[in-house]
Amino acid sequence: MQIDFFEEFPNDDSLSKLRIIKFRTNLYVAAKSVKEFLVLKTKIKKSYRNVTEIIYWPILKVNEGYWLSAFSKTLAIKRILNELKNTNEKFPVLWDAELPILAKELFVTQLPYFFTNRSIIQEALSHQYSNHPFIITAFPKSGINKFISNLACTYFSSGSLPYIDMLYTSLLNVKNEPGYLRSVIKRNKNKFLDYSVALGLIGRGVEDYSTPLISPLGLKEDLGVSQKEGVKNIVLYRLGRLNNNYLRVLEEFAER
Repeated sequence: MQIDFFEEFPNDDSLSKLRIIKFRTNLYVAAKSVKEFLVLKTKIKKSYRNVTEIIYWPILKVNEGYWLSAFSKTLAIKRILNELKNTNEKFPVLWDAELPILAKELFVTQLPYFFTNRSIIQEALSHQYSNHPFIITAFPKSGINKFISNLACTYFSSGSLPYIDMLYTSLLNVKNEPGYLRSVIKRNKNKFLDYSVALGLIGRGVEDYSTPLISPLGLKEDLGVSQKEGVKNIVLYRLGRLNNNYLRVLEEFAER
């Protein structure tokens, strides 16, 4: 399996984890601008030869929505897209489609701009820039949440773009986590041009001390289920909390 990493908080300490990885990997790096990303990209390429590709993961300010949805602030969405349009250097872009749960007031304040934002996002994903191919990532949805998220451009039932299903079993409250994982993969793996699965969490965010993490044994179980279901590419959240216990598990599954 190809095993890659999300890194939401890139710094010298988190990026240094690349030194203990013996297999080839790709890295999704969060940054608030193309300029910031390109500095990180140059630094990573120079220091870590085992990184094959570095993907730009644009994030907004928290009060702008942080992630990308029809509830994000219009000017912030346009800023991201204009920076990509005006950048000649070629690199892929992770479109992190999530609702603004860190700034819930946007569910109210952005309602007048909801359909404008939806149109901008749909246009961007349908006619992406050739130098910056998009990779979409989103959480699976069900029930009324699926309907609302579909409107808000944070749920995708199928598509011609590469797609990463965020299936973090450490965040689930279900009795049969392997069964859940297996059922979602079976349902979605043939609906997208290129299907990947995000597993974890092996690490928390900054100043987050309570979010549950997956155990190395749990990760091994999730990797086994994914492999049996034919998933070729796994992305782990997040690089900065990688340790030898997790790494030993990953080395059993990683491509050489």
